Amino acid sequence: MGYFENLNIDNYNLDTDGEVRYIDGALRFVPWLEGIEDTIYKGCVEDLLALDWTGYKLYLVGGLLEGWKTTDIDICITGDIGDNLSTLMEDATKLGPFDVYYVKSLDEIKGNANRIWEFAKHTDRRGVRAPRWHGQWKSDGLFWMTEKFNDKGRTYTKEPLALN
Repeated sequence: MGYFENLNIDNYNLDTDGEVRYIDGALRFVPWLEGIEDTIYKGCVEDLLALDWTGYKLYLVGGLLEGWKTTDIDICITGDIGDNLSTLMEDATKLGPFDVYYVKSLDEIKGNANRIWEFAKHTDRRGVRAPRWHGQWKSDGLFWMTEKFNDKGRTYTKEPLALN
């Protein structure tokens, strides 16, 4: 069992200390995470890096990197797509509140408003009963989407942080 699976949620007020999110196909309470010194973040990333990411680079991006309160850990993956990438991405999402996606280049994720980006996930929806996202499965085994980046009125200032 990983760090997140062993997290004792009895220590949290479920109404004010986080949000309920889909993790590994089920709804789970996720405490607020804030910044890269967050204990939960550190434990989850340690589990993530224990997977065999040979040939891939992992980067922390998004709100947690900026130091904002969030309930997910945004992970961007680059490298040549191998047969194991979809499985690795699925395994990662089982370890904690990870939002993992693949991009061909880090340039895809840099910048703020008015950015169109192409990215891929290992699945085509958030949960079994959830509606399918707009995109398409490709022969590499990943579900590819092209979207306008939603900065939610925030300004992102941090460069992606290499994790491995």
